[in-house]
Amino acid sequence: MSRPLKGSKKLTDKGWTASLPIHRGATKRQTYTFTAEEAADRWIAAGIPAIENGTDLPVPDAESRVAGKRSTKTGTAFRTMADPWHTEYYSELKRAKHDLSTATKGHIKRIEAFMNQRGLVMETMVRDEVKALQASLTRSTTEATVTIPEGVDPTGLVTMAEALELPGMASKSTLKRRKADGVLVPVDPTAAVHRFRVADLYSEAVLGPTGELRRGPRTNGSLSQDVANDVMWAYNEVCKYALDHGVDVPQDRTSLKMHRTDRAPSAPRQPVSLSRCADIASRLHVVHQLVLWLMRILGLRIGEAYGIRVYDVLDQGAGQCGAVAVKAQGGKKFTQTAPDGTTHTSDHTDDLKTRNSARVLVVPPTLMDLIRTTIAVFHTDADGVIRQDARLIPGLTRRNAGGQEAFRAALAGAAEAVRVDCTTEEDVIDEVFSCQPHDMRRTILSDLDRLEVKDSHTRRFAGHLPGTAVLHRHYLLDDPKLRPARAIAVLIEGELSANLPAGLLLPTTVRCTTGNQPALQKDGLRIDAELAELGWLVLMTNEGGEPLLGSAEAAQLWDVTPKTARLWMAEGRIPSIPCGGRGTGQERRVRLSDAMSLRERLRAQITLVRLAEEVETTYHTVYQLVRAKGLELEAWGERDYIVPPATTTVLREHYAHQAELHRRAVPYSVAAKELGTTVAAVEHRVKDGMLDQDERAHDGRRMVTRKSLAEATQQPVRRRTPKVRDDLMTWAEVSAATGLAGADIDALVADGLLVRVQHQRRRHVTRVSVLRYLVEHDPSRLALAV
Repeated sequence: MSRPLKGSKKLTDKGWTASLPIHRGATKRQTYTFTAEEAADRWIAAGIPAIENGTDLPVPDAESRVAGKRSTKTGTAFRTMADPWHTEYYSELKRAKHDLSTATKGHIKRIEAFMNQRGLVMETMVRDEVKALQASLTRSTTEATVTIPEGVDPTGLVTMAEALELPGMASKSTLKRRKADGVLVPVDPTAAVHRFRVADLYSEAVLGPTGELRRGPRTNGSLSQDVANDVMWAYNEVCKYALDHGVDVPQDRTSLKMHRTDRAPSAPRQPVSLSRCADIASRLHVVHQLVLWLMRILGLRIGEAYGIRVYDVLDQGAGQCGAVAVKAQGGKKFTQTAPDGTTHTSDHTDDLKTRNSARVLVVPPTLMDLIRTTIAVFHTDADGVIRQDARLIPGLTRRNAGGQEAFRAALAGAAEAVRVDCTTEEDVIDEVFSCQPHDMRRTILSDLDRLEVKDSHTRRFAGHLPGTAVLHRHYLLDDPKLRPARAIAVLIEGELSANLPAGLLLPTTVRCTTGNQPALQKDGLRIDAELAELGWLVLMTNEGGEPLLGSAEAAQLWDVTPKTARLWMAEGRIPSIPCGGRGTGQERRVRLSDAMSLRERLRAQITLVRLAEEVETTYHTVYQLVRAKGLELEAWGERDYIVPPATTTVLREHYAHQAELHRRAVPYSVAAKELGTTVAAVEHRVKDGMLDQDERAHDGRRMVTRKSLAEATQQPVRRRTPKVRDDLMTWAEVSAATGLAGADIDALVADGLLVRVQHQRRRHVTRVSVLRYLVEHDPSRLALAV
């Protein structure tokens, strides 16, 4: 469901500026500046119905709006130069990849919005206007505060459905996210229906600093310095392009420097030690543990970690170093532009961030043990064949696809749980947790600097250019024997042995085969069993050591769906224990003894599905029979029923009787097919006593006995010999005798020159009339008609 259309309105130095999208879902908006707020409100109120009805937006009166610079000045619009420059720079010249191309499109939209709002064109972008553009990027201009609309009681209590009816309120999905994040707290969390205070709803944390949730690029400035520089770079490049095409761009800003942003600098990052990484890993499932260690030990970017295939790994045996080739990226959707200009998306790309990112890394033995175990559990078939083309990091929802966003969320949650923060304590803003995947790469490179590894070797380890000198750029080659990379691996192995002597297979209670990972859930029992045998996965138990089963395992044990298993646990049909594990909430688990006890009780009960299999018919056929006879059923699960003993007896007797009927009789249609005749003929034979009729089947079909049918098929079929009349001729015979076409014969019959007679359901002509016609018109053909 889309958000309600409200339009936007703000006070500027020229008046009240109001805007609406030109149609539903459009990014382009129509903007007018009015002299009074009431005029802006009237135009928005009239424009919303026009958008809903699919008609053009109304044009306000000239008296009520302020004439903009665009109406009095003419020139070259910024977009008319920016679009062809963008096509030339990125599509024709291939100066950057698709991600940078998309980011530059956003910069162009930001500049265009600024110029359109002020009525500027390329020729009027003088020095002062360019400075204003810089200020719009680097200076925060948000001054509005959230206010409660007039007539709304701030102390009132409303449900979420009632909150959606309040003026200027956010969408339901936004409110639900704020509630899940703990920003929007109900007055009584224990109540069956949560109610919220109106004053809490109209807060900056819920609606944003201006009282309206924004969509699209920010236009109120306070960007980081790098992003602001990129926007101005795009503007300057478009101006150069415009000058080359004869546009009179003002040249009064050669000495103009870039504004410094007033945005607060990012907090300094902090390294994450191996022991702290181990604490984080113990709260991740094994797939995410592999991602974490690939980044923390090998310094891979997250896309590089997800791009490794099994055939990229060289295993030299237990206790030995291995090697991994970094030559692709994965873990998200990658958009690429083909030579013909078309774009396509894929889950894997052979393009790395830079051409220096391709490299071969030596893997320390401890990490190699982890990789070897992962390949054995996730990428080896039952007959021992390794799937070489599989992605090293198993896909969770789809095979060999996605995973970056899930890992980012899991990493942040696990790091927050153990209070590992990657920024200094005094610089954490708004208590937003800031541990990121790239911090693992930063840490290992910092460790190599601490271990006094040569700078050029560290750069190649990270996938960077060894240096900027001519020696580094053109003459310094990678060692084919990987001696620098092997030396780094030895140093890292020493750090691992000192800090994590037990290795990297850290026991965890988090499973990677739940309903949130459907790609692995299909083989979940085997995967969990092998991981538990390795000690990598710790199956949950109660205080007495008895295993606790989740909804997925219990569902397989009871032969029901996981949803049904969760419902039974929640309803108390089977005793359950609430445990952590399902996202930020709780998952109910059942003791193994209780699960087995319920399984035995279920085996003693007869379900409608099981009964349908017993009588060898479909579930829906049996269900329709039960409904037709008015028999009793007991609801069981989502789409099944328990069949009481009385109903079971009736159904079994009915289908036993029907089975006996079909063993001794067949329907009329089957008998007609056996005899090579029609159903009507079968009915005549039943009336003549040649076939014996049996009782009707349950579906109403008439039946004849198999015995009488067998006797009827053994008797020879007496067919009538068709009577041949020499005084008649068929249409084909007349045509052969007279040489006339069928249409000419029809005309002669209509004129009465030939006499038509119907015989044996076919049309004929009397031979006498044909001879009479030939005597009069073509005597030479008389011999053909005799």
